[in-house]
Amino acid sequence: MDRGAFGRLILGHYGIELSEKEKSWFAFDGKELKGSILPNDKRGEAVVLIVRHEDKQVYRTGFFNGSKDSEVTTARNMLEGAILKQKLSMDPLHFKPDTLIPVHQAGGLFLAGLKGNQPELRAEMEFCSKQLSPCYRHEAKPEKGHGRIEQRAYSCFDVKGAYFDKRWDRAGFKTLVKVERQRFVCNRQTKSVQVSYFLSNMDVQNGQGAMELFQAVRQHWQVESANYDRDCILKEDMLRCIDQKANQTMALCRTLAIKLLHRSEIKNRCELMDMFADDFKACLAFLKSINFL
Repeated sequence: MDRGAFGRLILGHYGIELSEKEKSWFAFDGKELKGSILPNDKRGEAVVLIVRHEDKQVYRTGFFNGSKDSEVTTARNMLEGAILKQKLSMDPLHFKPDTLIPVHQAGGLFLAGLKGNQPELRAEMEFCSKQLSPCYRHEAKPEKGHGRIEQRAYSCFDVKGAYFDKRWDRAGFKTLVKVERQRFVCNRQTKSVQVSYFLSNMDVQNGQGAMELFQAVRQHWQVESANYDRDCILKEDMLRCIDQKANQTMALCRTLAIKLLHRSEIKNRCELMDMFADDFKACLAFLKSINFL
């Protein structure tokens, strides 16, 4: 099978139409196919997904072998065409000039996590957050779940006048987002505080713009839940296969299956799959109802 043609067919027929007037937020989400790791190896085949925040729909897929290639290069190669003009949230792994600058130059927006892989810039932004007054602040309501209570406080700062190394000149940094997350683990009675920083080329003019960035931070963290369907419903990590072509083809099939499941009115995907397993005629009826068959 021509996997490239198969992927284009899936994303072409069940794809996402992009609009430059109403840009959407997308996130990179890399995922290793654990069943592809060979004995004595630490890395195997991996898939990189560009996923829309609002509905966890996949826009584009890419593949790499973790022992030979990198997620950074694969994701950078996926940034071509219309997606460059959208809004993109990225992990600190992708906080690199060759990734951020093309997005800014194409007219797109980015929100990139900033951690220890850029120590000097991180230290500068920590200093700015202490010296500058935040343009906007927001304290989210406490969230309870999984035996813990989390409280998040968001702040954004105008950093257009801050110092940036010359290699970042064309990245267009304008706004720093600081997120302070307090977590209380109920059964242990322990409390921890985590502070995260993000830089964006988005020029925040009002509270609505600030809230958009704060929400994008939250949605970026939640987009990893898109892997729930792949692992828990479609058992992606349980597939033991060392053939690269087979792994990539099956990953594309799972992307197609998830896109089809999204067309169901039943929100519980596990329940839907169980029903189809028990009643194949119901599965055929569903596929016909969405014009797949």
